[in-house]
Amino acid sequence: MTSRLNPLLHKGSWRYASSILDVATAGAAFVLSYVTVFGSRTLVLVPGLEEKTLGFCAVFMVAFWFFSMHRGSWRYVSIPDLVTIFKVSVASVVAFTVLSFLMTRGMNFPRSVPVLTLLYLVAGLSATRLSYRLLMERSFHRSTKGDHSSSRNVLLYGLSDNAESFIRANRRGGSGDFNVLGILDDNILNQARIVQGVKVLGSFETLPAVVSRFAKNGMKVSELVVTTKLNHQQLAAIVEQTAHLGIKASRIPDFTETSALTSRSILKPKAIDLGDLLGRPEVVSDLEGVARLINNKVVLVTGAAGSIGSELCRQIADFGPRQLIITDNSEFHLYLLDIELREQHRSLNVVTRIMNVREQSRVGAIFAEFQPDAVFHAAALKHVPLVEANPLEAIKTNLLGTRNVADAAIKNGAANFVMISTDKAVNPTNVMGATKRAAEAYCQSVDMTSQNTRFKTVRFGNVLGSNGSVVPRFQQQIANGGPITVTHPNIVRFFMTIPEAVRLVLNASAHGHDREPQRGKILVLDMGEPVRIVDLAERMIQLAGFRPYIDIDIVFTGLRPGEKLYEELFAPSEVQEDSPKDASYFVASPRVIDKELLLKTLATLEEALARENAPRAIELLNHIVPEFTPSSQGALAEDPPGDGLVRGDLYE
Repeated sequence: MTSRLNPLLHKGSWRYASSILDVATAGAAFVLSYVTVFGSRTLVLVPGLEEKTLGFCAVFMVAFWFFSMHRGSWRYVSIPDLVTIFKVSVASVVAFTVLSFLMTRGMNFPRSVPVLTLLYLVAGLSATRLSYRLLMERSFHRSTKGDHSSSRNVLLYGLSDNAESFIRANRRGGSGDFNVLGILDDNILNQARIVQGVKVLGSFETLPAVVSRFAKNGMKVSELVVTTKLNHQQLAAIVEQTAHLGIKASRIPDFTETSALTSRSILKPKAIDLGDLLGRPEVVSDLEGVARLINNKVVLVTGAAGSIGSELCRQIADFGPRQLIITDNSEFHLYLLDIELREQHRSLNVVTRIMNVREQSRVGAIFAEFQPDAVFHAAALKHVPLVEANPLEAIKTNLLGTRNVADAAIKNGAANFVMISTDKAVNPTNVMGATKRAAEAYCQSVDMTSQNTRFKTVRFGNVLGSNGSVVPRFQQQIANGGPITVTHPNIVRFFMTIPEAVRLVLNASAHGHDREPQRGKILVLDMGEPVRIVDLAERMIQLAGFRPYIDIDIVFTGLRPGEKLYEELFAPSEVQEDSPKDASYFVASPRVIDKELLLKTLATLEEALARENAPRAIELLNHIVPEFTPSSQGALAEDPPGDGLVRGDLYE
């Protein structure tokens, strides 16, 4: 108990001592002003000097507490604290001067005394605080200067406010155990400058020479911390160079973009990740539009336990829905999401239901119970090789499951239905893409005829870090020492981060949902430029601190069944329309399928699924998606349809 009280007693004692010192400084400043005017020999002849000094100290104490100067920290004294000192000093001098003339008509109070008192008081109060801060920082610097065995020797890149803040915070022990060896900056005007005692050693081009020079002196540079804003090409060059030198690359957040300047965590370097290297402009959320779609509404999410679905739930929760119904077929992952949402949003009404979208009765029952206003349909089978080996399961989930959810939304009067699709639905060469395009077609057809429910389909590409994506697999291969396996040296994909993809989905979904001309349209997210998978692999190796093809090898295994070298955003038959100004998506107008023929085909498809007739099911899928080129063309000839349907005749 005593050990716990000691710090509190120490802090309390220091506060009283510092306040007494400030009052003594005020008295000394007042006396010193008289010494300056009268001289030390005649000072004793000034009548009532003791009373005047005590009076001034009393006035100072009132101003001292009024402006809360006692709350300021001497250890972290800064410009706002000095401004407070000036306010207190001016208020004290002015108040005492007025009282002196009111009470004694200013007798024995020369006009120069108030001016001199103000100057001495500001100087004295500032000097004591600045001296204490310098003493503490030098003491900390001396205690850490001699032994860096547990510190990380780092270089900073970028002479900026962030660099100065990082060095200063590190000296106070607030950002971790770092030994800042120097700064690199490309501006020639900054060369040879010194910031907080740390020298600018050269430009980024001199990094190898700087690292070598420190190594000769027995100091190994372990990290380069980026302290300035850089674009993705510059970050990529830094990652490549540091990986070649065998040092880590990291960055600190831009302090101008956050208010948490005193947080310790914000001063810690953050690893440069793949999202930093994508080079896409920051997505500005359409907060007003998304709020209209979600705020105070009953929202249902299918596939909520997946990578995209769970992030959708997190971002939807921030917009204050009246009720959020999360559904998925995975009990464990749904359980984890339920816990997370309830902990992060304690006032949110979260309803958790295990639901397989393939079960029409279960879907209908949940929709009838909760009557959702908005539906986000993210449930799907998406892993291309696995789906290629299990085509019937993909058709059941991706196509018929979408039909079940869409029909339930219409029947129960949902206002908005958003389907999450993929760029693999464009000119598909695999079952996954074909089933998603067929699901798009169904949502289009019902959107054209539905009176109350608006359907939106949003396409995007691969998502970094999602379940089943290449990033976790590459990370595991790097952890195992390699090699990284890539199917083809020229394969490219569109990539997005999970939060970015969901933010774009919400933005696109909120735009134009009441516009009649937008019916039957598909929204394609602006995903920037495609990325070569081999470049992605090289960057991940470099981010891990290794050298591609030297420390970690990359081998090519050949394209998998149904895999394309590149993905497309639009099919040749789709008309790309002008998107709204400053929108983060494009509008596509695919051909609209004939709804009656589609329903007939789906009924026949269900019969094929019941018989486990994969060739027949794939052929019927081909009727719905005529641009689908299956990896196994021979399957189509094994079981003729016998119903008079011809590939592509479902479209108007």
